[in-house]
Amino acid sequence: MKIALAYNKKPEEDILEDDEPPDRYAEYDPPRTIEAITSALESLGHKVFPIEAKKDFLERILEISPDIVFNIAEGLKGESRESQVPAILEWLGIPYTGSDPLTMAITLDKPITKKILQVEGIPTPRFAVVSESENLTSVESLNFPLIVKPSHEGSSMGLNSKSIVYSYKELKERVDIIIKFYHQPALVEEFIEGRELTVGILGNSPPEVLPIKELDFSGVPENLGRFASGEIKAKYWYLVKHYCPAPLDESLYERIKNVSLKVFKVLRCRDLARLDIRLSKDGTPYVLEINPLPDLDPKEGNFPDMARVKGMSYKELINAILNAGVSRYPNLLNMEGSRER
Repeated sequence: MKIALAYNKKPEEDILEDDEPPDRYAEYDPPRTIEAITSALESLGHKVFPIEAKKDFLERILEISPDIVFNIAEGLKGESRESQVPAILEWLGIPYTGSDPLTMAITLDKPITKKILQVEGIPTPRFAVVSESENLTSVESLNFPLIVKPSHEGSSMGLNSKSIVYSYKELKERVDIIIKFYHQPALVEEFIEGRELTVGILGNSPPEVLPIKELDFSGVPENLGRFASGEIKAKYWYLVKHYCPAPLDESLYERIKNVSLKVFKVLRCRDLARLDIRLSKDGTPYVLEINPLPDLDPKEGNFPDMARVKGMSYKELINAILNAGVSRYPNLLNMEGSRER
């Protein structure tokens, strides 16, 4: 098949405006991820056309006219940027992998996602949305410590050692930073003490939970914050221990698996997604978020790592994602080379 790979690449040097955060490009993919996916698809017999999701994306995609788009693009700007590429492809009637524009928009909006989870009875930390630091009445019912995040970001953007706050003074300072640099309301959550888990889901009929992974931050100095912040990922990831499969008893594993699958289905995710879960001391799996565009970095990505533990090579993982997308489009199913034989 003729496959376009839609992506956004991290720039070699960050060029930032004065009011932009230092992690502006944290979501974008390094060259090795783009090269690895391209190589995997080519080794499966496909002709691959990498296209960066920039302002000329529409022109480029029309020029190439692919059979399907393998989408890992984060989009350019805006609160619903992850839905930009899927929306363009829907408009043009071009098949693509991954979730649709609605799911992409909802899952990037953390408060909306959490409200849906609450309605569905899925555990998620209690929260409030704060649009100005002078008005903190919405957080009065929450218990410290709290964690302060941007409302519409992924990849641990806006999270560092100062994100966990223990007083209204610290909360106000952190909310001010989120509003100033990320130009959006702050999501304020109760911080759940406990274990940090990540859950990968692959496929559709039915979706399959990959081996659950635990991130152990006990080796990280307490003053840095023992959670998956952007700061830890960028500077101190070597201090984090990774256990896959996570040491969980069978009943707890099944509960986490079922909660994760419910989130995947309720939010209408497709093909792949990864959840962040905080397991409280009483064994409750609190869903922090779900990412329908999980990192596919062959070296550092949690999703490929969980697939490896399952016994899948990187090539097999990419093929499984592709086939999950192809299965939605009857005209592609019988194309020569649409599936590895």
